[in-house]
Amino acid sequence: MTGPQNAFSRRRFLGLSAGLAALAGCARVPTSGPVTQVQASADGPDRQGIAVDPQPPPRGAPPELIVAGFLQSMTSPQDGYRIAREYLTAAAARSWNPESGAIIYDGTTNSPVISGDSAGMNVPIIARLDAAGSFQPVSGQIFNHDFGLTRVSGELRISKAPAGLVLSQFSFERAYRSVALYFTSLTRSYLVPELVHLPQETSTPTVAVTDLLDGPSTWLSGAVTNVFPTGTKLASDAVPVDSSGVAVVPLSREVTRLTDAQRRQMAGQVTWSLSTFPEVTRVRFTVGGTDVTIPGAAEDDTVSTGLFTSMSPLISSDLPTMMVLRDGVLGRVSDQSGRFTPLSGLLGSGSAGNPPASIAVERSGGFWAVVDQSRQSLLKWQEGASSTQVLAGGTGLLRPQISTDGTSWTASVSGRSSGLIAVRPDGQRLEVRAEELSSRRIRAFSVSPDMARIAVVVENGSAHRLAMLRLRPPAGSAAGLIADGLLEYHLEGTDPNLALVDDVGWLSATELMVVARSTPDSPGAPFQLALDGSEGIAVGPLSGANVVSLSTLPRADGINVLALTGSGQVLRYEDRYRWRRIATGATSMGICAQAGG
Repeated sequence: MTGPQNAFSRRRFLGLSAGLAALAGCARVPTSGPVTQVQASADGPDRQGIAVDPQPPPRGAPPELIVAGFLQSMTSPQDGYRIAREYLTAAAARSWNPESGAIIYDGTTNSPVISGDSAGMNVPIIARLDAAGSFQPVSGQIFNHDFGLTRVSGELRISKAPAGLVLSQFSFERAYRSVALYFTSLTRSYLVPELVHLPQETSTPTVAVTDLLDGPSTWLSGAVTNVFPTGTKLASDAVPVDSSGVAVVPLSREVTRLTDAQRRQMAGQVTWSLSTFPEVTRVRFTVGGTDVTIPGAAEDDTVSTGLFTSMSPLISSDLPTMMVLRDGVLGRVSDQSGRFTPLSGLLGSGSAGNPPASIAVERSGGFWAVVDQSRQSLLKWQEGASSTQVLAGGTGLLRPQISTDGTSWTASVSGRSSGLIAVRPDGQRLEVRAEELSSRRIRAFSVSPDMARIAVVVENGSAHRLAMLRLRPPAGSAAGLIADGLLEYHLEGTDPNLALVDDVGWLSATELMVVARSTPDSPGAPFQLALDGSEGIAVGPLSGANVVSLSTLPRADGINVLALTGSGQVLRYEDRYRWRRIATGATSMGICAQAGG
Protein backbone atom coordinates (compact mmCIF):
# COMPACT_ATOMS: atom_id res chain seq x y z
CA MET A 1 0.00 0.00 0.00
CA THR A 2 1.47 3.31 -1.03
CA GLY A 3 0.30 6.81 -1.74
CA PRO A 4 0.36 10.29 -0.22
CA GLN A 5 -1.89 9.40 2.69
CA ASN A 6 0.26 6.45 3.72
CA ALA A 7 3.48 8.42 3.26
CA PHE A 8 2.09 11.12 5.54
CA SER A 9 1.20 8.54 8.17
CA ARG A 10 4.70 7.07 8.19
CA ARG A 11 6.29 10.52 8.40
CA ARG A 12 4.08 11.34 11.37
CA PHE A 13 5.75 8.69 13.50
CA LEU A 14 9.25 9.94 12.87
CA GLY A 15 8.01 13.41 13.77
CA LEU A 16 6.97 12.07 17.16
CA SER A 17 10.43 10.58 17.55
CA ALA A 18 11.94 13.99 18.09
CA GLY A 19 10.76 13.73 21.68
CA LEU A 20 13.91 11.82 22.52
CA ALA A 21 16.54 13.27 20.22
CA ALA A 22 19.03 15.15 22.38
CA LEU A 23 22.39 16.74 21.90
CA ALA A 24 25.00 14.03 22.65
CA GLY A 25 25.93 13.93 26.30
CA CYS A 26 23.89 17.04 27.15
CA ALA A 27 21.44 16.25 29.93
CA ARG A 28 19.93 19.71 30.47
CA VAL A 29 20.22 23.18 28.98
CA PRO A 30 20.22 25.90 31.69
CA THR A 31 18.23 29.07 31.21
CA SER A 32 21.02 31.34 32.34
CA GLY A 33 24.76 31.34 32.86
CA PRO A 34 27.34 29.35 30.88
CA VAL A 35 26.47 26.18 29.02
CA THR A 36 27.46 23.17 31.12
CA GLN A 37 27.81 19.77 29.49
CA VAL A 38 26.87 16.85 31.72
CA GLN A 39 28.12 13.50 30.50
CA ALA A 40 25.57 10.78 31.18
CA SER A 41 26.76 7.28 32.01
CA ALA A 42 26.21 4.65 29.36
CA ASP A 43 26.20 1.95 32.03
CA GLY A 44 23.23 3.02 34.08
CA PRO A 45 20.78 0.20 34.90
CA ASP A 46 17.62 -0.17 32.84
CA ARG A 47 17.83 3.23 31.26
CA GLN A 48 14.80 3.68 29.02
CA GLY A 49 15.32 7.18 27.68
CA ILE A 50 16.91 10.58 28.09
CA ALA A 51 15.20 13.04 30.38
CA VAL A 52 15.09 16.49 28.82
CA ASP A 53 13.62 19.77 29.92
CA PRO A 54 13.58 22.10 26.90
CA GLN A 55 13.27 25.78 27.71
CA PRO A 56 12.42 28.76 25.50
CA PRO A 57 15.27 31.14 24.77
CA PRO A 58 15.96 33.46 27.73
CA ARG A 59 16.38 37.17 27.16
CA GLY A 60 19.91 38.13 26.19
CA ALA A 61 20.96 34.52 25.54
CA PRO A 62 24.47 34.20 24.01
CA PRO A 63 25.09 32.24 20.78
CA GLU A 64 26.11 29.01 22.52
CA LEU A 65 22.91 28.91 24.54
CA ILE A 66 20.74 29.64 21.49
CA VAL A 67 22.28 26.74 19.53
CA ALA A 68 22.29 24.30 22.45
CA GLY A 69 18.74 25.25 23.37
CA PHE A 70 17.52 24.75 19.81
CA LEU A 71 19.19 21.35 19.50
CA GLN A 72 17.68 20.19 22.76
CA SER A 73 14.29 21.73 22.04
CA MET A 74 14.07 19.55 18.93
CA THR A 75 13.34 16.79 21.46
CA SER A 76 9.95 18.31 22.27
CA PRO A 77 7.32 17.90 19.52
CA GLN A 78 4.47 19.38 21.54
CA ASP A 79 2.42 21.99 19.74
CA GLY A 80 4.30 21.50 16.50
CA TYR A 81 7.74 21.93 18.10
CA ARG A 82 6.64 25.25 19.53
CA ILE A 83 9.62 25.68 21.84
CA ALA A 84 12.17 24.77 19.14
CA ARG A 85 10.57 27.22 16.74
CA GLU A 86 10.97 30.01 19.30
CA TYR A 87 14.72 29.79 18.67
CA LEU A 88 14.12 30.48 14.96
CA THR A 89 13.26 33.55 13.00
CA ALA A 90 9.67 33.67 11.79
CA ALA A 91 10.67 32.70 8.26
CA ALA A 92 12.89 29.81 9.43
CA ALA A 93 10.14 28.56 11.75
CA ARG A 94 7.71 28.39 8.85
CA SER A 95 10.11 26.53 6.52
CA TRP A 96 11.64 24.07 9.00
CA ASN A 97 10.31 20.53 8.53
CA PRO A 98 11.40 18.33 11.45
CA GLU A 99 9.35 15.42 10.08
CA SER A 100 11.42 15.08 6.90
CA GLY A 101 14.00 12.74 8.43
CA ALA A 102 17.08 12.83 10.60
CA ILE A 103 20.83 12.59 10.59
CA ILE A 104 22.70 10.64 13.26
CA TYR A 105 26.13 12.07 13.97
CA ASP A 106 29.16 11.22 16.06
CA GLY A 107 28.93 13.59 18.99
CA THR A 108 31.63 12.03 21.17
CA THR A 109 34.24 14.66 20.29
CA ASN A 110 32.18 16.99 18.10
CA SER A 111 30.09 19.96 19.14
CA PRO A 112 28.83 23.26 17.69
CA VAL A 113 31.49 25.83 16.92
CA ILE A 114 30.80 29.32 18.21
CA SER A 115 32.69 32.38 16.96
CA GLY A 116 31.36 35.76 17.99
CA ASP A 117 27.75 35.95 16.89
CA SER A 118 28.09 33.06 14.43
CA ALA A 119 27.54 29.36 15.11
CA GLY A 120 27.82 26.21 13.06
CA MET A 121 28.31 22.45 13.17
CA ASN A 122 30.82 20.38 11.22
CA VAL A 123 30.37 16.81 12.39
CA PRO A 124 30.66 13.36 10.79
CA ILE A 125 27.40 11.67 9.87
CA ILE A 126 27.28 7.97 10.74
CA ALA A 127 23.74 7.19 9.60
CA ARG A 128 20.52 8.64 8.27
CA LEU A 129 16.91 7.95 9.21
CA ASP A 130 14.33 8.55 6.54
CA ALA A 131 10.86 9.89 7.27
CA ALA A 132 9.58 6.38 8.00
CA GLY A 133 12.36 5.51 10.45
CA SER A 134 14.45 3.33 8.12
CA PHE A 135 18.15 3.31 9.01
CA GLN A 136 21.01 3.60 6.52
CA PRO A 137 24.66 3.53 7.74
CA VAL A 138 26.93 5.97 5.90
CA SER A 139 30.57 7.00 6.05
CA GLY A 140 32.59 9.92 4.80
CA GLN A 141 29.66 12.33 4.95
CA ILE A 142 29.77 15.56 6.94
CA PHE A 143 26.95 17.60 8.39
CA ASN A 144 28.22 21.12 7.76
CA HIS A 145 25.67 23.67 8.80
CA ASP A 146 25.70 27.39 9.52
CA PHE A 147 22.82 28.30 11.82
CA GLY A 148 22.74 31.84 10.44
CA LEU A 149 22.44 33.65 13.77
CA THR A 150 20.78 37.02 13.40
CA ARG A 151 19.19 39.53 15.74
CA VAL A 152 15.42 40.01 15.94
CA SER A 153 14.31 42.86 18.20
CA GLY A 154 17.75 42.69 19.79
CA GLU A 155 17.64 38.93 20.51
CA LEU A 156 19.71 36.28 18.73
CA ARG A 157 17.69 33.85 16.61
CA ILE A 158 18.53 31.10 14.10
CA SER A 159 17.68 31.99 10.52
CA LYS A 160 18.90 28.73 8.92
CA ALA A 161 17.37 25.62 10.46
CA PRO A 162 18.61 22.18 9.40
CA ALA A 163 16.45 20.23 6.98
CA GLY A 164 15.17 17.86 9.66
CA LEU A 165 16.18 16.42 13.03
CA VAL A 166 19.77 16.21 14.24
CA LEU A 167 20.46 13.28 16.61
CA SER A 168 23.68 12.27 18.29
CA GLN A 169 24.65 8.60 18.20
CA PHE A 170 24.25 8.55 21.97
CA SER A 171 20.66 9.76 21.74
CA PHE A 172 19.79 7.24 19.04
CA GLU A 173 21.30 4.24 20.82
CA ARG A 174 19.84 5.08 24.20
CA ALA A 175 16.43 6.42 23.26
CA TYR A 176 15.28 4.53 20.17
CA ARG A 177 14.02 1.00 19.75
CA SER A 178 13.76 -1.07 16.62
CA VAL A 179 10.39 -2.56 15.75
CA ALA A 180 10.12 -5.39 13.23
CA LEU A 181 7.09 -5.01 10.97
CA TYR A 182 6.19 -8.25 9.21
CA PHE A 183 5.01 -8.55 5.63
CA THR A 184 4.40 -11.60 3.44
CA SER A 185 6.98 -12.97 1.01
CA LEU A 186 5.99 -12.90 -2.66
CA THR A 187 7.66 -16.25 -3.30
CA ARG A 188 6.71 -18.12 -0.10
CA SER A 189 4.13 -17.85 2.68
CA TYR A 190 6.86 -16.78 5.10
CA LEU A 191 6.69 -13.56 7.06
CA VAL A 192 9.45 -11.08 6.20
CA PRO A 193 10.54 -8.43 8.73
CA GLU A 194 11.41 -4.81 8.09
CA LEU A 195 13.01 -2.80 10.87
CA VAL A 196 11.82 0.71 11.66
CA HIS A 197 13.30 2.81 14.43
CA LEU A 198 10.99 4.59 16.84
CA PRO A 199 11.64 6.40 20.10
CA GLN A 200 10.91 4.54 23.31
CA GLU A 201 8.39 7.18 24.33
CA THR A 202 6.21 6.92 21.23
CA SER A 203 6.82 3.29 20.25
CA THR A 204 3.42 1.74 20.95
CA PRO A 205 1.25 -1.04 19.50
CA THR A 206 -0.89 1.67 17.89
CA VAL A 207 2.11 3.11 16.06
CA ALA A 208 3.29 -0.36 14.98
CA VAL A 209 -0.08 -1.40 13.54
CA THR A 210 -0.60 1.93 11.77
CA ASP A 211 2.89 1.72 10.27
CA LEU A 212 2.19 -1.87 9.20
CA LEU A 213 -0.99 -0.75 7.43
CA ASP A 214 1.08 1.84 5.55
CA GLY A 215 2.94 -1.03 3.91
CA PRO A 216 6.62 -1.81 3.35
CA SER A 217 9.32 0.58 2.21
CA THR A 218 9.86 1.12 -1.48
CA TRP A 219 13.04 -0.96 -1.27
CA LEU A 220 11.34 -4.02 0.25
CA SER A 221 8.03 -3.68 -1.58
CA GLY A 222 9.30 -5.61 -4.59
CA ALA A 223 9.99 -8.66 -2.44
CA VAL A 224 6.89 -8.71 -0.20
CA THR A 225 3.19 -8.01 -0.20
CA ASN A 226 0.78 -6.63 2.39
CA VAL A 227 -2.36 -8.72 2.68
CA PHE A 228 -4.50 -5.82 3.92
CA PRO A 229 -6.94 -4.52 1.29
CA THR A 230 -6.29 -1.02 -0.03
CA GLY A 231 -7.81 1.58 2.27
CA THR A 232 -7.63 -0.52 5.44
CA LYS A 233 -7.03 1.62 8.51
CA LEU A 234 -7.50 1.56 12.25
CA ALA A 235 -11.13 2.24 13.13
CA SER A 236 -10.12 4.15 16.27
CA ASP A 237 -7.12 6.09 17.50
CA ALA A 238 -5.65 3.33 19.64
CA VAL A 239 -4.77 -0.34 19.94
CA PRO A 240 -5.52 -0.86 23.64
CA VAL A 241 -3.81 -3.60 25.65
CA ASP A 242 -5.73 -4.88 28.66
CA SER A 243 -4.34 -6.17 31.94
CA SER A 244 -4.26 -9.72 30.55
CA GLY A 245 -1.98 -8.69 27.70
CA VAL A 246 -4.67 -8.82 25.00
CA ALA A 247 -4.23 -6.17 22.31
CA VAL A 248 -7.47 -5.26 20.54
CA VAL A 249 -6.90 -4.19 16.93
CA PRO A 250 -10.00 -2.34 15.59
CA LEU A 251 -9.93 -2.40 11.78
CA SER A 252 -12.06 -0.78 9.10
CA ARG A 253 -14.58 -2.82 7.10
CA GLU A 254 -12.22 -3.44 4.17
CA VAL A 255 -10.86 -6.56 5.92
CA THR A 256 -14.29 -8.25 5.74
CA ARG A 257 -13.51 -8.92 2.05
CA LEU A 258 -10.60 -11.21 2.96
CA THR A 259 -10.83 -14.99 2.64
CA ASP A 260 -10.15 -17.26 5.61
CA ALA A 261 -6.57 -17.82 4.41
CA GLN A 262 -6.02 -14.08 3.95
CA ARG A 263 -7.43 -13.28 7.40
CA ARG A 264 -5.05 -15.79 8.86
CA GLN A 265 -2.14 -14.21 7.00
CA MET A 266 -3.27 -10.76 8.15
CA ALA A 267 -3.43 -11.94 11.74
CA GLY A 268 0.05 -13.45 11.42
CA GLN A 269 1.52 -10.16 10.17
CA VAL A 270 -0.03 -8.14 12.99
CA THR A 271 0.65 -10.65 15.77
CA TRP A 272 4.32 -11.06 14.84
CA SER A 273 4.70 -7.27 14.52
CA LEU A 274 3.23 -6.78 18.01
CA SER A 275 5.48 -9.46 19.50
CA THR A 276 8.11 -6.72 19.91
CA PHE A 277 6.07 -5.34 22.79
CA PRO A 278 6.41 -7.45 25.96
CA GLU A 279 3.06 -6.24 27.28
CA VAL A 280 1.25 -7.94 24.36
CA THR A 281 0.67 -11.70 24.74
CA ARG A 282 -2.41 -12.21 22.53
CA VAL A 283 -4.28 -10.25 19.87
CA ARG A 284 -7.95 -9.86 19.02
CA PHE A 285 -9.30 -8.23 15.85
CA THR A 286 -12.57 -6.35 15.59
CA VAL A 287 -14.63 -4.61 12.89
CA GLY A 288 -17.41 -2.29 14.02
CA GLY A 289 -17.07 -3.64 17.57
CA THR A 290 -17.57 -7.27 16.49
CA ASP A 291 -14.79 -9.83 16.74
CA VAL A 292 -13.20 -10.97 13.47
CA THR A 293 -12.98 -14.74 13.20
CA ILE A 294 -9.43 -15.96 12.56
CA PRO A 295 -9.07 -19.63 11.59
CA GLY A 296 -7.49 -21.49 14.50
CA ALA A 297 -8.15 -18.74 17.05
CA ALA A 298 -8.99 -19.50 20.68
CA GLU A 299 -12.59 -19.53 21.93
CA ASP A 300 -12.29 -15.86 22.87
CA ASP A 301 -11.16 -15.06 19.30
CA THR A 302 -7.60 -14.21 20.40
CA VAL A 303 -4.45 -15.40 18.65
CA SER A 304 -0.75 -15.56 19.54
CA THR A 305 2.45 -16.09 17.58
CA GLY A 306 2.25 -19.81 18.34
CA LEU A 307 -0.62 -20.12 15.86
CA PHE A 308 1.57 -18.82 13.07
CA THR A 309 4.80 -20.78 13.50
CA SER A 310 4.39 -22.16 9.97
CA MET A 311 4.85 -18.59 8.69
CA SER A 312 8.32 -18.45 10.22
CA PRO A 313 11.26 -20.04 8.37
CA LEU A 314 13.21 -20.46 11.60
CA ILE A 315 13.80 -23.65 13.53
CA SER A 316 14.21 -24.36 17.22
CA SER A 317 17.39 -26.33 17.80
CA ASP A 318 19.60 -25.85 20.82
CA LEU A 319 21.51 -29.11 20.18
CA PRO A 320 22.73 -28.77 16.60
CA THR A 321 24.85 -31.28 14.72
CA MET A 322 28.27 -29.92 13.81
CA MET A 323 30.26 -31.08 10.77
CA VAL A 324 33.80 -30.26 9.69
CA LEU A 325 36.02 -30.90 6.69
CA ARG A 326 39.47 -32.09 7.80
CA ASP A 327 42.19 -33.41 5.50
CA GLY A 328 39.60 -33.78 2.74
CA VAL A 329 37.34 -35.92 4.94
CA LEU A 330 33.82 -34.90 6.02
CA GLY A 331 32.94 -35.87 9.56
CA ARG A 332 30.63 -35.25 12.45
CA VAL A 333 32.00 -33.67 15.64
CA SER A 334 30.66 -34.63 19.05
CA ASP A 335 29.52 -31.60 20.99
CA GLN A 336 30.67 -33.08 24.28
CA SER A 337 33.92 -34.88 23.51
CA GLY A 338 34.95 -33.20 20.28
CA ARG A 339 35.50 -36.64 18.72
CA PHE A 340 35.62 -36.59 14.93
CA THR A 341 33.64 -39.35 13.21
CA PRO A 342 33.91 -39.60 9.39
CA LEU A 343 30.61 -39.77 7.53
CA SER A 344 29.81 -42.88 5.54
CA GLY A 345 30.20 -42.72 1.78
CA LEU A 346 32.52 -41.04 -0.69
CA LEU A 347 33.19 -37.72 1.03
CA GLY A 348 33.69 -39.36 4.39
CA SER A 349 36.34 -41.69 3.00
CA GLY A 350 38.77 -39.07 1.75
CA SER A 351 38.98 -40.89 -1.59
CA ALA A 352 37.16 -38.35 -3.76
CA GLY A 353 39.16 -37.62 -6.91
CA ASN A 354 38.39 -33.90 -6.62
CA PRO A 355 38.07 -33.30 -2.86
CA PRO A 356 35.84 -30.62 -1.35
CA ALA A 357 37.15 -27.11 -0.81
CA SER A 358 34.08 -25.81 1.03
CA ILE A 359 30.80 -27.28 2.20
CA ALA A 360 27.25 -26.54 3.34
CA VAL A 361 24.73 -28.92 4.85
CA GLU A 362 20.95 -28.77 4.44
CA ARG A 363 19.46 -27.61 7.73
CA SER A 364 17.94 -31.00 8.59
CA GLY A 365 21.07 -32.85 7.45
CA GLY A 366 19.41 -34.30 4.36
CA PHE A 367 22.16 -33.51 1.85
CA TRP A 368 25.29 -31.49 1.19
CA ALA A 369 26.30 -28.75 -1.24
CA VAL A 370 29.99 -28.90 -2.06
CA VAL A 371 32.40 -26.71 -4.00
CA ASP A 372 35.31 -28.81 -5.26
CA GLN A 373 39.01 -28.09 -4.88
CA SER A 374 39.24 -26.42 -8.29
CA ARG A 375 36.39 -24.09 -7.32
CA GLN A 376 34.80 -24.79 -10.68
CA SER A 377 32.03 -27.23 -9.76
CA LEU A 378 29.04 -27.10 -7.42
CA LEU A 379 28.20 -30.64 -6.31
CA LYS A 380 25.43 -32.32 -4.36
CA TRP A 381 26.06 -35.30 -2.09
CA GLN A 382 24.07 -37.39 0.37
CA GLU A 383 25.63 -39.20 3.28
CA GLY A 384 26.37 -42.80 2.36
CA ALA A 385 26.45 -42.15 -1.40
CA SER A 386 29.45 -43.37 -3.39
CA SER A 387 29.31 -40.51 -5.89
CA THR A 388 28.42 -36.83 -6.19
CA GLN A 389 26.03 -35.05 -8.55
CA VAL A 390 27.28 -32.06 -10.54
CA LEU A 391 24.79 -29.21 -10.17
CA ALA A 392 26.57 -26.33 -11.92
CA GLY A 393 29.93 -25.00 -13.02
CA GLY A 394 31.66 -21.64 -12.75
CA THR A 395 34.87 -19.83 -11.92
CA GLY A 396 36.22 -19.09 -8.47
CA LEU A 397 33.12 -20.49 -6.79
CA LEU A 398 32.50 -19.26 -3.25
CA ARG A 399 31.56 -21.38 -0.26
CA PRO A 400 28.06 -22.78 -0.94
CA GLN A 401 24.87 -22.34 1.02
CA ILE A 402 21.58 -24.24 1.12
CA SER A 403 18.58 -21.97 1.62
CA THR A 404 15.46 -22.79 3.60
CA ASP A 405 13.67 -24.36 0.60
CA GLY A 406 16.61 -26.69 -0.17
CA THR A 407 18.05 -24.65 -3.05
CA SER A 408 21.86 -24.91 -3.33
CA TRP A 409 23.61 -21.58 -3.86
CA THR A 410 27.10 -20.39 -4.73
CA ALA A 411 28.64 -17.40 -6.50
CA SER A 412 30.93 -17.41 -9.49
CA VAL A 413 33.65 -14.74 -9.25
CA SER A 414 35.97 -13.68 -12.04
CA GLY A 415 38.01 -10.48 -11.83
CA ARG A 416 35.69 -7.67 -10.77
CA SER A 417 32.53 -9.52 -11.77
CA SER A 418 30.30 -11.86 -9.78
CA GLY A 419 27.18 -13.88 -10.50
CA LEU A 420 24.84 -15.92 -8.33
CA ILE A 421 24.19 -19.60 -9.02
CA ALA A 422 21.15 -21.39 -7.59
CA VAL A 423 19.97 -24.97 -8.18
CA ARG A 424 16.67 -26.30 -6.88
CA PRO A 425 16.45 -29.59 -4.94
CA ASP A 426 15.23 -31.35 -8.11
CA GLY A 427 18.41 -30.31 -9.93
CA GLN A 428 16.78 -27.55 -12.01
CA ARG A 429 18.91 -24.43 -12.41
CA LEU A 430 17.21 -21.29 -11.12
CA GLU A 431 18.12 -18.18 -13.06
CA VAL A 432 19.13 -15.39 -10.67
CA ARG A 433 19.64 -12.02 -12.32
CA ALA A 434 21.95 -9.80 -10.26
CA GLU A 435 23.05 -7.04 -12.62
CA GLU A 436 24.57 -4.94 -9.85
CA LEU A 437 27.03 -7.74 -9.08
CA SER A 438 28.25 -7.92 -12.69
CA SER A 439 30.65 -5.07 -11.94
CA ARG A 440 31.43 -6.01 -8.35
CA ARG A 441 33.54 -8.70 -6.74
CA ILE A 442 31.98 -10.41 -3.75
CA ARG A 443 33.84 -12.52 -1.21
CA ALA A 444 30.94 -14.01 0.78
CA PHE A 445 27.14 -14.17 0.78
CA SER A 446 24.24 -15.51 2.82
CA VAL A 447 20.58 -15.92 1.82
CA SER A 448 18.11 -14.85 4.52
CA PRO A 449 15.98 -17.62 6.04
CA ASP A 450 12.81 -16.05 4.57
CA MET A 451 14.56 -15.87 1.14
CA ALA A 452 13.60 -12.24 0.60
CA ARG A 453 17.14 -10.84 1.03
CA ILE A 454 20.70 -11.85 0.37
CA ALA A 455 23.56 -10.39 2.39
CA VAL A 456 26.81 -10.04 0.44
CA VAL A 457 30.33 -8.88 1.27
CA VAL A 458 31.34 -6.56 -1.56
CA GLU A 459 34.94 -5.62 -2.38
CA ASN A 460 35.52 -1.99 -3.33
CA GLY A 461 39.24 -1.47 -3.86
CA SER A 462 40.94 -2.26 -0.56
CA ALA A 463 37.62 -2.04 1.29
CA HIS A 464 35.15 -4.86 1.71
CA ARG A 465 31.79 -3.99 3.16
CA LEU A 466 28.53 -5.64 4.02
CA ALA A 467 25.73 -4.99 1.53
CA MET A 468 22.15 -6.16 1.11
CA LEU A 469 20.18 -7.21 -1.97
CA ARG A 470 16.49 -8.00 -2.09
CA LEU A 471 15.33 -11.22 -3.77
CA ARG A 472 12.15 -10.87 -5.78
CA PRO A 473 10.33 -12.63 -8.61
CA PRO A 474 10.38 -11.08 -12.09
CA ALA A 475 7.31 -9.26 -13.33
CA GLY A 476 4.60 -11.29 -15.03
CA SER A 477 5.06 -15.03 -15.46
CA ALA A 478 8.82 -15.00 -16.06
CA ALA A 479 10.76 -17.65 -14.18
CA GLY A 480 13.70 -17.18 -11.85
CA LEU A 481 14.63 -14.49 -9.35
CA ILE A 482 15.97 -10.96 -9.44
CA ALA A 483 18.55 -9.83 -6.87
CA ASP A 484 18.71 -6.04 -6.91
CA GLY A 485 18.49 -2.83 -4.87
CA LEU A 486 22.06 -3.12 -3.57
CA LEU A 487 22.45 -1.24 -0.27
CA GLU A 488 26.04 -0.88 0.89
CA TYR A 489 26.53 -0.54 4.65
CA HIS A 490 29.30 1.83 5.79
CA LEU A 491 29.62 0.34 9.26
CA GLU A 492 33.00 1.89 10.01
CA GLY A 493 31.27 5.15 10.92
CA THR A 494 29.45 3.38 13.75
CA ASP A 495 32.35 1.21 14.89
CA PRO A 496 35.91 1.29 13.45
CA ASN A 497 36.21 -2.45 14.18
CA LEU A 498 33.60 -3.05 11.46
CA ALA A 499 35.65 -1.29 8.78
CA LEU A 500 36.53 -4.48 6.84
CA VAL A 501 33.93 -7.25 6.68
CA ASP A 502 35.12 -10.74 5.67
CA ASP A 503 32.12 -13.04 6.11
CA VAL A 504 28.41 -12.99 6.95
CA GLY A 505 25.69 -15.40 8.07
CA TRP A 506 22.08 -15.05 9.24
CA LEU A 507 21.32 -15.75 12.91
CA SER A 508 17.57 -15.16 12.68
CA ALA A 509 15.12 -13.26 10.51
CA THR A 510 16.34 -9.92 11.88
CA GLU A 511 19.98 -10.48 12.88
CA LEU A 512 23.27 -11.31 11.21
CA MET A 513 26.70 -12.28 12.38
CA VAL A 514 29.72 -10.92 10.54
CA VAL A 515 33.46 -11.39 10.75
CA ALA A 516 35.12 -7.99 10.64
CA ARG A 517 38.42 -6.20 11.25
CA SER A 518 39.52 -2.63 11.81
CA THR A 519 42.60 -2.85 9.53
CA PRO A 520 43.99 -5.37 7.03
CA ASP A 521 46.48 -6.57 9.65
CA SER A 522 43.97 -6.91 12.50
CA PRO A 523 42.58 -10.34 13.47
CA GLY A 524 39.05 -11.07 12.37
CA ALA A 525 36.41 -11.02 15.10
CA PRO A 526 32.69 -11.86 15.13
CA PHE A 527 29.97 -9.23 15.60
CA GLN A 528 26.23 -9.65 16.06
CA LEU A 529 24.47 -7.15 13.80
CA ALA A 530 20.91 -5.97 13.13
CA LEU A 531 19.87 -6.69 9.55
CA ASP A 532 19.94 -2.98 8.66
CA GLY A 533 23.30 -2.34 10.35
CA SER A 534 21.74 -0.19 13.07
CA GLU A 535 23.20 -2.10 16.00
CA GLY A 536 26.42 -4.06 16.28
CA ILE A 537 27.56 -6.03 19.31
CA ALA A 538 31.04 -7.50 19.59
CA VAL A 539 31.03 -11.20 20.51
CA GLY A 540 34.80 -11.36 20.64
CA PRO A 541 37.76 -10.94 20.52
CA LEU A 542 38.55 -14.58 21.02
CA SER A 543 41.88 -14.42 22.87
CA GLY A 544 43.65 -13.16 19.78
CA ALA A 545 42.21 -15.81 17.47
CA ASN A 546 41.88 -14.75 13.85
CA VAL A 547 38.37 -15.73 12.76
CA VAL A 548 38.10 -16.14 8.98
CA SER A 549 34.63 -17.59 8.38
CA LEU A 550 31.30 -18.54 9.94
CA SER A 551 28.64 -21.22 9.65
CA THR A 552 25.22 -20.29 11.04
CA LEU A 553 21.92 -22.08 11.58
CA PRO A 554 19.15 -19.45 11.82
CA ARG A 555 16.80 -20.24 14.67
CA ALA A 556 13.79 -18.80 16.46
CA ASP A 557 15.49 -18.39 19.82
CA GLY A 558 19.15 -18.40 20.70
CA ILE A 559 22.23 -18.54 18.49
CA ASN A 560 23.77 -21.46 16.60
CA VAL A 561 27.13 -20.43 15.11
CA LEU A 562 30.47 -22.05 14.35
CA ALA A 563 33.57 -19.94 13.71
CA LEU A 564 36.66 -21.11 11.82
CA THR A 565 40.03 -19.55 12.66
CA GLY A 566 43.00 -19.09 10.39
CA SER A 567 44.79 -21.91 12.21
CA GLY A 568 41.96 -24.41 11.53
CA GLN A 569 40.25 -24.32 14.93
CA VAL A 570 36.46 -24.64 14.95
CA LEU A 571 34.83 -22.67 17.77
CA ARG A 572 31.23 -23.01 18.89
CA TYR A 573 29.37 -19.96 20.18
CA GLU A 574 28.06 -20.45 23.72
CA ASP A 575 27.53 -16.92 24.95
CA ARG A 576 28.79 -13.42 24.31
CA TYR A 577 32.60 -13.54 24.70
CA ARG A 578 32.45 -17.30 25.30
CA TRP A 579 33.35 -19.68 22.49
CA ARG A 580 34.41 -23.31 22.94
CA ARG A 581 36.88 -25.11 20.70
CA ILE A 582 35.37 -28.31 19.30
CA ALA A 583 37.80 -29.24 16.52
CA THR A 584 41.20 -28.50 15.03
CA GLY A 585 42.77 -28.94 11.60
CA ALA A 586 39.55 -27.94 9.79
CA THR A 587 39.29 -26.19 6.43
CA SER A 588 35.48 -25.83 6.25
CA MET A 589 32.46 -26.58 8.44
CA GLY A 590 28.69 -26.89 8.52
CA ILE A 591 25.93 -26.91 11.10
CA CYS A 592 22.47 -28.49 10.94
CA ALA A 593 19.61 -29.63 13.16
CA GLN A 594 19.76 -33.33 12.34
CA ALA A 595 17.93 -35.35 14.99
CA GLY A 596 20.24 -37.37 17.16
CA GLY A 597 23.36 -35.50 15.99
